[in-house]
Amino acid sequence: MSAKHALLGLLRERPTYGYQLGERLQQRLGPAWAINSGHLYQTLKRMEREGLIARVDGSGRDRQVFALTDSGNAEFLGWFAQDEGGPQLPRRPLLLKITLAGPDRLKDALQQIGAYERDCADRLNVLSRERAEVPDEDHRVRADHVLLRLGLSADISHLRAELGWSRHAREMVSWLLEQDAIWPGTPRRSGSATPQALGGQDAWKGRVGGIPSRQLQPAPDEPVRIVSRSA
Repeated sequence: MSAKHALLGLLRERPTYGYQLGERLQQRLGPAWAINSGHLYQTLKRMEREGLIARVDGSGRDRQVFALTDSGNAEFLGWFAQDEGGPQLPRRPLLLKITLAGPDRLKDALQQIGAYERDCADRLNVLSRERAEVPDEDHRVRADHVLLRLGLSADISHLRAELGWSRHAREMVSWLLEQDAIWPGTPRRSGSATPQALGGQDAWKGRVGGIPSRQLQPAPDEPVRIVSRSA
């Protein structure tokens, strides 16, 4: 989703300098919501043109105070009431590369899987530290601290799943590199086995049965050890 509704939600709390909105966005929601200043001010200008926010004080781009308008409040409440429609499955660029690599580039794809795996582990280390550094509750509960930990936990869960998937992908691609596999778009050798040539679907399943069982299973849902890039 865009940053528009997140910024509207922050401005519902109080008018804010433009440059502070970017800081508050990351402080409240975590590093996944980091936004550079150029994108931030482009978004604020567009929201101002749409009548969702208005400048109430300040001079110069960095000293402008923005406040929510009635239209902006209505936009936020309308968005909040919408049904999200359930979880969305990601389109992984790395999976696209693996799928379309072909036999000549599969080793290159394997190297990219390894780099992705290390990046996931590195980011897991960073986010785990950031979550641990969120102040614990003392005499009064800070809602922003509780919800920041919730957001960081969501990011950590996502990265743990990606790390597990990338390790599973590395195993499968490594195994595939060892096989005399048939690739789409390549001429089929005479006598090559097909489901029909093997006597139908049952016979084809019998041949697939030769693949190690772990290669046919989804990525395991189990605790993942975080490793450093230098490991």
